Amino acid sequence: VVPPQVQQHWAHSSHEPAMVQLFLLVLLLLSGPARSRDAAASLLARGNGHYQRGELARAVAAYEACLQLEPGGLPSAAADAHFVPCVINLASVLVDLGGHEQRAEQLYRVALAAEPEHADAAYNLALLLHDRKTEEAVEEAATMYRVAAEAEPERWDAWANLAAALKELRREPLGALHAYERAILVLESAEQAGGGEGGGEGSYLSKLYFGYGTLLADLSPEACGALAAQPQNLLLGTAEGGMPPAQLCAAAAQNAMRTAAAVDPSNAQAEHMLAAMMGEGGAGGAGEDAPSKASPGFVEALFDDFADSFDRKLTELEYTVPAMAGAAVDALARGRPGRPFASALDAGCGTGLAGPHLRRHVSGPLVGVDLSTKMLRIAAACTRSDGCGVQGSARDQRPLYDKLLALDLETMPLPDLLRGGAGFDLIVAADVLVYFGELGPLLRNFARLSAAGAPLVFSCERATADEAAAGWRLLPSGRFAHTKEYVVREAAAAGYRLIAYEEMTPRVEKGVPVRGHLFTLGLVVWEAPVQGGATKEEL
Repeated sequence: VVPPQVQQHWAHSSHEPAMVQLFLLVLLLLSGPARSRDAAASLLARGNGHYQRGELARAVAAYEACLQLEPGGLPSAAADAHFVPCVINLASVLVDLGGHEQRAEQLYRVALAAEPEHADAAYNLALLLHDRKTEEAVEEAATMYRVAAEAEPERWDAWANLAAALKELRREPLGALHAYERAILVLESAEQAGGGEGGGEGSYLSKLYFGYGTLLADLSPEACGALAAQPQNLLLGTAEGGMPPAQLCAAAAQNAMRTAAAVDPSNAQAEHMLAAMMGEGGAGGAGEDAPSKASPGFVEALFDDFADSFDRKLTELEYTVPAMAGAAVDALARGRPGRPFASALDAGCGTGLAGPHLRRHVSGPLVGVDLSTKMLRIAAACTRSDGCGVQGSARDQRPLYDKLLALDLETMPLPDLLRGGAGFDLIVAADVLVYFGELGPLLRNFARLSAAGAPLVFSCERATADEAAAGWRLLPSGRFAHTKEYVVREAAAAGYRLIAYEEMTPRVEKGVPVRGHLFTLGLVVWEAPVQGGATKEEL
């Protein structure tokens, strides 16, 4: 599974009655305009009270009544700036209710037609657009975040989401970095003004530094030099005679990750990526300080963040692993005609992209396991005819998976629906072992969960012995790469023999094919002879 170009998408102050401009309301009450405006102020206050108490239907009624005070209804009301807060808050309540996003968008656009630089209307419209995940929508979202940030430069959330949108579009890396820097400076100033006792700002600040660091790490030397040349930036060592651009941004990325981890020690993503950046796997491949696997917290946070745009991003990366793992299972099935697998485990199933390739060969339970609950929710919506990469007619609406579980693969027990049985007839782990350095514990648990002779299919990123003397290395991407020899040796120690092997390209990143390999193993009994006369040592 491919880590995202990290996107932090906060709704820190959106869709809340706090967005109402109280100073405008005071002016309305003091200026003594037409009665309709006084009534509008009263209805606005009533709607806000309902909103704050969670009485959303009553809040909608109050805001709707506010807009009906003008004879022309919404268009006339929105043309009068005094009614714009009712328009915006009605849209926000509709978003909270769910299922009314189209009308909410219309309302935000009406408000912006009346006040093109209204920060709340622009920001909340941007959130709606950003959530659609299409390139066109994200482009407009970036424009709206910029409107909000420029209208209210002290809104760190607008700068943060502008950075996220620009980073997702991959067109303005310097613009994204500038937005991250503005967000960091504004939020740090707010924390200092509050004596360092904010409402969870430390977590947000950690995420900002994490996003800033990942973007710096991907920056070309030319772009880094251009960033360093700007009069205001957060880079150290930009003075004349300082570090070369490539080293400068690498060091700055490490500092950003270090700060992210220090500000919020629970940020597992920052801790893991810092280790990857510091040593790129360390000397000899593994390195004394390199983690032996990605922590469950890192994997869960990574894919929870990535869930909504997962399938689209993998399509952009020419992602092949589910199909290639499926082809390996097809080959296994051809060797056992008329005998489908009685059960199967999709280990690290994510959104279920490998599921359809397995389902056609499994007569009994197909179980998906992943740490990300958001990924599992997407997989749960898949049927045997639709979703999870399947584009078919709705002729079989049974769920694709019989069971979906949020578990750690190294420690998961046999699921209840298989207890009393002999274990899984097949295990597939498509692009999962890239989050493990040492494979022994995981492979041993797979063996424990399997029936005798059950095959295991999985992919890894590929390293050479020169690159990884220990057999595996932590890459700057945060993933692990393994040598063929190491994988086969650890598999043999867990009781597996090699059935098939293939070098492959799991995806393309920045136009460069990623090196990978695909393994098909079979679980054997220790006393059984190995097919072809080989000894265990030769495996």
